[in-house]
Amino acid sequence: MANTVIQLKFSTGTATPTSLLAGEPAYSYASNTLFIGSPDGTGSIAIGGKFYIDKFERAYNHANAAYDLANTVANAGADVYARNHANAAFIQANTALVTATSAGIYANGAFAAANSASIYANGAFAKANNEAGVNNTQNTNITNAQNTATAAFIRANNSINANTGGTISGDLSITGNLSVLGNTFTVSSSQIVANDSLIILAAGNYTSDILDIGFTGHYNDGVNAHTGLIRDAGTKEFQLFEGYTAEIGANNNIDINNPSFKIATLRANLKSQSITLNGQDLQTLVYNSYNTANAAFISANNINGVNLSQNTNITAAFDQANAAFAAANAAGSSAYVQAAFNHANAAFNQANTDYTTITAAAGSYGNGATIASFTLEANGRISQANSTLIGISASQITSGTLGVARGGTGAGTFTTNGVLLGQGSGAFTTASSSTEGHVLTINNTGVPTFAHLSGGTF
Repeated sequence: MANTVIQLKFSTGTATPTSLLAGEPAYSYASNTLFIGSPDGTGSIAIGGKFYIDKFERAYNHANAAYDLANTVANAGADVYARNHANAAFIQANTALVTATSAGIYANGAFAAANSASIYANGAFAKANNEAGVNNTQNTNITNAQNTATAAFIRANNSINANTGGTISGDLSITGNLSVLGNTFTVSSSQIVANDSLIILAAGNYTSDILDIGFTGHYNDGVNAHTGLIRDAGTKEFQLFEGYTAEIGANNNIDINNPSFKIATLRANLKSQSITLNGQDLQTLVYNSYNTANAAFISANNINGVNLSQNTNITAAFDQANAAFAAANAAGSSAYVQAAFNHANAAFNQANTDYTTITAAAGSYGNGATIASFTLEANGRISQANSTLIGISASQITSGTLGVARGGTGAGTFTTNGVLLGQGSGAFTTASSSTEGHVLTINNTGVPTFAHLSGGTF
């Protein structure tokens, strides 16, 4: 158990707190009384403390004094009879007092004993009062014993029945372990505070793997629904869910195939060895995208050089065809003209070769989100052109800090073992502590900080 300091709300000057939250504990050193908030949160109920311990001690002392006084009576006749009955009344009353103080474990026995003590005390009082020579001091002692026994009877009668149970209307403080044996343990409280740093669920569930393990809560956004985090016994995967409208059955399992079951959104910084996105390994997908884009860039760079060479060849063919046309025009002979035409036509066909199989549309390729991709034929011509989405692995980013506006932290380093704190659009900061028992809480200015839990004062 961690050394966590949890303080109750307290006061050294006010005897009774005017109001406490339902179930909120507080102690007054002015009245030496322990209080707990009323169910409606508008008042407080006294449940114990030094004040009540002192009352029990006074009751014990009074009963003990009655026994001593009754035991000292010297009359050997009626006095002995009265003394014996008073002594029996003291024993029964003392037993009832101890039994009632131990939170009703033997309440029924205390009731019977205290009732019997009351009868014996009344009889002893009547007998002693009727006997000749009984003095007023003896009557007073017997009356005190009767009053003590009656008080013990009333206290025992109001205690919890150890066999049939009951209800405690005030606060209950238990020093020791509490074991609850049953199928259901219900806590109706606005706040649960525990020293344990690790919550263990499904304890001892080592014989099978058919139960969902996790936690869930109720909310209403138009309809009553459940949200929570579970390890599904069927898929063996953790499910963060919301919108689940079906009631959770006695087996505590969540039906992930229910139409109302849907995956909830998680906002967090992730650090993982592997991530699967729509059935694909994200790291492999990013690497492949990067390699494809890089190959396309190299190919496009090489094609650019080929195109320069092609343009030179096309220009030379055009010059040859143009010269042939001029020569044919100057020759004036149909044979020369026909030959020149044939040479020019062949040059044109050669220059125009490969354009008939081009399927790329005219336009610009590549932008801020894509990279140009081309298909190069064996003769150096480009037959296809496309744009490919850019995919870069996070491991390829080696400089700079990702800002908050782009989903980053805005910071390059953090305090070891610190808890991240958002700062609006500014860089994240951290809250940290090296003191054992500190917990993360909110100070009076609304800033998260590590400190021991304190109930404050009233």
